[in-house]
Amino acid sequence: MDVCRDATEDESKVPRILHLVAAVTDEVYSFLGPALRELSYMGRPQSIVLLDDEKARKHIHHLQRHAEVVLVEKNRNKYVQYKDFYLLCCRELLRSRPTTLHFHGIVPCVIGSLALRRCGLQAKVLYSPHGSRSLSTLRLAGWLTMALARPLIRPAQSSAIATFALQSKAFESWGSSHLIESPVHDAFLNVPRAESAHPLVLSGGTYASIQAIEILSQIAVLLSAEELSIGFKWLGHMDKHMVRCFDAAGVRIVDIERDSTHAAELAAGWLYVAPWRTRGYPLFLIQAMAVGLPSVVMDTPQHRQVIEHGTTGFLCATEDEMVRAIALLIDDAGLRARMGDAARDATRARFGSLKFRSRLMNSYSSDLFGE
Repeated sequence: MDVCRDATEDESKVPRILHLVAAVTDEVYSFLGPALRELSYMGRPQSIVLLDDEKARKHIHHLQRHAEVVLVEKNRNKYVQYKDFYLLCCRELLRSRPTTLHFHGIVPCVIGSLALRRCGLQAKVLYSPHGSRSLSTLRLAGWLTMALARPLIRPAQSSAIATFALQSKAFESWGSSHLIESPVHDAFLNVPRAESAHPLVLSGGTYASIQAIEILSQIAVLLSAEELSIGFKWLGHMDKHMVRCFDAAGVRIVDIERDSTHAAELAAGWLYVAPWRTRGYPLFLIQAMAVGLPSVVMDTPQHRQVIEHGTTGFLCATEDEMVRAIALLIDDAGLRARMGDAARDATRARFGSLKFRSRLMNSYSSDLFGE
């Protein structure tokens, strides 16, 4: 069956946005969720084609409040899965006739560009990389995006939206690119700080290597003297085969479902620790800073983008440096308070919802495309 020819016609003249997403990870949702909400408030009808994933159901439920969601069934056979993705993209393109397409990731970019060509439509194209592993990968993704988009539409109608400062470097050669950093939820900025009675070191996330987990476990063991009464807690999901390391080190695991619950857990902490190399946007670190926690993190390009060493936290090159920084913050309540306040102020100024809304409206405006 020829999907494009067989699709039902939609005569609606209301400008519509179509988002294509492969996986709704926490990082993707941190941008896509607020973006859908703001665009919906602006009166822009939207739809999303994305892969159905049990781990992302909590995010999908929220996305459906502001957009029509078209789910692609997951399949162990990747060829079948992405073919289904492509066919549903074609159907949605001809059904909704979007004036703007936003590709979230390199796979949706490839599939969406092919579908756009197949269906013979004209549309503005926006591209966001979301969490590519390295700048070299980002540059390749940016080049590939433009190579695919140029035969389809006028070059002036394509634009990149970087969601983290490091990503911007990959799009320096683009005619149009914008930095719209994902906002932090108000639940983190507004929750009152309430340190626990005993020292509590927090960490967490949805991605951590075995090496990072081992380092955190080692730090917990080194600081586990009974007289210190220091507790360690991991906020977020943890694979079952990695739980054993934390159990042995006395690190509690709390699986988080809601932003409000996450914010309340962070508010009881004394400081936040990230002893790993972040793959992309350091969402969990930014959320901890928004609550007002000083941070002790591995010195990486991603962490250097958000931590001001000595002011909002400590950037450490070794495990020993991290242990000393944690001990310093535990011993000095005044330092914790000053760093925590500075972290919250910096996060509010940079990742607040007002700045996000303004930049998003600008990137989606018709002026961006010279109309």
